[in-house]
Amino acid sequence: MSMMSDEFAVYLPAVNDTYANGLIAEISPNRPFPASFALADLEFWRKGSRLWHHPHFLNSAGNYKVGQTPDNAVTRRGWTDGVLFGDSGGFQIGKGKLQGIEGLQPGMSADAACAVWRSAYSARLWILNWLETHANYAMTIDMPLWAATPSGTGSPFHRCTPQQLIDLTVENLKFIDSHRLNRAKWLNVIQGSDLPAITQWWDAVKWFPSSGYAMSSSAGRISGLQAVIAPLLMMRDDGAFEAGRDWIHFLGVSTASWAIMLTAVQRAMQSTINPTLRISFDSSSPFQLACRYERFVTQPALGIDAANWKIRDETIMQSRLHVGSSDPLPFTSPIADLLKLGDLSVRDGVFTERQFDTTSLLFLSNHNVWTYLNTFEAANVAAFCDPQRPIPALYKECLDVISEAFKVEKWQSLLNSQDVLLSSFKG
Repeated sequence: MSMMSDEFAVYLPAVNDTYANGLIAEISPNRPFPASFALADLEFWRKGSRLWHHPHFLNSAGNYKVGQTPDNAVTRRGWTDGVLFGDSGGFQIGKGKLQGIEGLQPGMSADAACAVWRSAYSARLWILNWLETHANYAMTIDMPLWAATPSGTGSPFHRCTPQQLIDLTVENLKFIDSHRLNRAKWLNVIQGSDLPAITQWWDAVKWFPSSGYAMSSSAGRISGLQAVIAPLLMMRDDGAFEAGRDWIHFLGVSTASWAIMLTAVQRAMQSTINPTLRISFDSSSPFQLACRYERFVTQPALGIDAANWKIRDETIMQSRLHVGSSDPLPFTSPIADLLKLGDLSVRDGVFTERQFDTTSLLFLSNHNVWTYLNTFEAANVAAFCDPQRPIPALYKECLDVISEAFKVEKWQSLLNSQDVLLSSFKG
């Protein structure tokens, strides 16, 4: 079974290291496991999976240590098994948490932080090589602007000015441009919390030859719907989306309401700018909920009430009483329908606090990813394929504004006139 139509913006599940490593681990022969099934079937990006297939996914270099040669289900994948988007680890760099880089400390001066990064030649080369070895699409190495904001107080780059962070990013781009072998298609990362900041960033990085763009959360959905539309129109007017620059990725978003807004943007841009342009978005939420919190998600009802568009998560039952249980799971998906409660609760020691093992978390993760994808598909079908359009009135109005904004010449005036409406959309 394949997930998500090509007509809609595509969701990229951001595979974490627990999932990627767990899929190649040895399973105890005594562990309960569905018959005629293998861990490899949880590799949803692989066409041969007997569960379901979704080829697009994301993995970040920030999961690994600089210099490491990671061996897991992601790095073992065949070049034609799925479309991998490689994140360069900008979040971890901004936090000073990218393993293998020494000398970055919270509270250090701007000049010292910049000097440490400028001396990290081997780290930049390792990131570039990891991306070009494993990824079909690779995101450029950006120095996140949020590091210089109040929310970035723990960042080693907190005392840097926005211009210093832009300058470091431009140096990274020059490094990539001079060292890349073009085995991957590069997506130029765009940052900024408002249109003036995004324009400043854009003017500094637009020279870089790329196959498209990756819009950071601060340069997109985190600041609202107008902050998504206006930068794209500004970039369009500057020739950003000609043939060959065909992909726009939005980092860190995974709600049903944003899924339909991004599909609306894709449809508008395809009809007015570039018919081959695609939009994607990602999050690690399905894996975080399963692997860190041991929670499963359920598909929302959708409909005309916006409160029914939220993906809900719940704690899954686990106890010694469930070890060996043949009771079904309280949720459904291709993997859940193969499992019993006894396939999740497998540890039976008297003093064992948790009954789940790593394989249990892999099962939950797979269920969660499928549910996210199924939710986004259902939301898009309701918004664009059902003549009744059974979606909240606010969403309908926003979709209409998106469509119109890419058709009119004076788009700034249109967006300003619709500011109250667009600001009321919280995603």
